[in-house]
Amino acid sequence: MNPKLEKALAIFGMLVFSGVIAMGSYGRGSDGAGGSAGGSNPFDKIMVLFRYAYYAYTLFMLTLRLKTVVRPALRDVLIWGLMGIIVMSHHWSDFPNISEKNGQLTVLTTLFGLYIASRYNMKEQMNILQWTFGISVVFSLLYSGALPNYGIEQGTHKGAWRGPLLHKNHFSRFMAISTVPLLFAALKAKKHRRIMWGIFILSVLMVQLSTSKTGLLVFLTLMLLVPLCKALQSTKSVVVPFLIVIVLIGASAATWLVSNWEPFLYGLGKDPTLTGRTDIWEFVIDKIKERPWLGFGYEAFWLPGGEGENVKFYIFLVLSQAHNGYLDVAVHLGLIGFALWFGSLILCFFRGLIWTRVGGEIEDLWPLLYVIFLLVYNNTESTIVETNSFFWILYVSASFSMKRIRAVIPGAWEVETEEVKIEPKKLV
Repeated sequence: MNPKLEKALAIFGMLVFSGVIAMGSYGRGSDGAGGSAGGSNPFDKIMVLFRYAYYAYTLFMLTLRLKTVVRPALRDVLIWGLMGIIVMSHHWSDFPNISEKNGQLTVLTTLFGLYIASRYNMKEQMNILQWTFGISVVFSLLYSGALPNYGIEQGTHKGAWRGPLLHKNHFSRFMAISTVPLLFAALKAKKHRRIMWGIFILSVLMVQLSTSKTGLLVFLTLMLLVPLCKALQSTKSVVVPFLIVIVLIGASAATWLVSNWEPFLYGLGKDPTLTGRTDIWEFVIDKIKERPWLGFGYEAFWLPGGEGENVKFYIFLVLSQAHNGYLDVAVHLGLIGFALWFGSLILCFFRGLIWTRVGGEIEDLWPLLYVIFLLVYNNTESTIVETNSFFWILYVSASFSMKRIRAVIPGAWEVETEEVKIEPKKLV
């Protein structure tokens, strides 16, 4: 296949899975009073066809390049263990048909991420993401300007931008992570530099317009981490990795506090009428204790008629997630599934530290920054392994893209290549 055509297909595929061109908010009202929640989207069926087409395309391309796929696929075996739990979970799920179908689709989603990792190196992947996010940012601006009744929340969160996505929190999450590849593009741009910086600034503005405090905090965290991670490439000091871990812990605590400020004040005796996410978490933890090892089945817990529906009798809210990715994984896949998922994240974090230190390009910062984004965001929102998930594709491609690295002598590393042996790279 022509490389330019294949790259264009990869960019369009990312746009399909991102949900941006699906325009999920079109035809659908906002949540809460005055929002007229509900409605249907005329593009849903078209997007389903596009996704199935991309899954077929993925299988074809992986088969075509099978020899180049095996090595990347073995770089994170925990992901495949997690896929095994997901695929098998229909045997104990309360909704076996849904868990089975969604489990199979999630394996295909994972394979698309593997295809990206096996076909493109980190610099090429960043270029694909820069195109994806750049198009998305401009499209979101035009969409929200042309269709403010859909692109801007009209209900509970009136005035907050949600763009073409279904909810303002989804929009904020997408725009927050978009700032990293777009910043890389602006910093490295030789041509059209002003345009690149303009698109980056526009993505930052989108985060602000979503009015999400979590999204803004995550964006600021990522921007603080960029120079710290870049410093890893020019020093052998243990201080920089230590500072990165401190920022990760601090950002996680801050996102928790921002999302639970009111119940925190209640705990201090400030206002006995306030409630928050902690009530949801208490309910979910009780349910995890009922089925601790394997959970309630993949993507089955929050379905209508499922155990999650009992939350409305507990805190008088109807929910589709626990607003905590860690709890959502545990309640769906049990502690075994959680251990595989979280183990993969932690492994990817430490591999990302080494990969960043050994790499010489700004694009090599991406895996570490992305896994930190996931670790922080999952404190208050579910950004986890999901069917047709854009964020899961990004994680899989990042994890499978990091080649194995081992220390040869102090200050020197050997990086996995297709050849038998290479000269170790010395750190500055």
